[in-house]
Amino acid sequence: MPTDGAIVDVVNFEELQQALHEAPVETFRYVKTAMFRFARRVARTVKTESLSGRPGIAGGPWRRLSDKNIQGFTVGTDLASLKSVNKASRIVRTHIEGAVITPKSGGFLFLSRKNGRGTGRIFARVKSVTIPARVPFEQPWQREIPNATAQIADAVQRALSGALDQRMQAISAAVSRVVHG
Repeated sequence: MPTDGAIVDVVNFEELQQALHEAPVETFRYVKTAMFRFARRVARTVKTESLSGRPGIAGGPWRRLSDKNIQGFTVGTDLASLKSVNKASRIVRTHIEGAVITPKSGGFLFLSRKNGRGTGRIFARVKSVTIPARVPFEQPWQREIPNATAQIADAVQRALSGALDQRMQAISAAVSRVVHG
């Protein structure tokens, strides 16, 4: 036989190792962006769908998109600890979870209308006020999960292919220099 064995030379193996080392960092960046957008979409959906109406009943002034009553953001420093978080302020959370408000001392709560100069005229005296859970917070989250899952999977694919493509171009250029060289 003309050839008893094959000789294999590894060309630019360091480039390939570097691509595999950089892939998790690139993936974290891409996935964090997709998860951040998911959290913001959920927050915006809750604001626009659930917090519209008279103040104190269904949102009113809490609906403003620039305020901090409902926020969406991501936390985590690596892929294992990355999370999407939606946070509601204490007042809005009362309308999400429901609450019973009772007086701390004395026996009654005095309800009054506020005027521009301070307290207004008292119109009711009650032992407690029950605020029902009337702002759906979980439904928008559950509705957005399939879309977010697809976007995160796409982000992982783009990150891995981008990290490997950058390094593989350098490897293929080196191989073509050796072959044609």
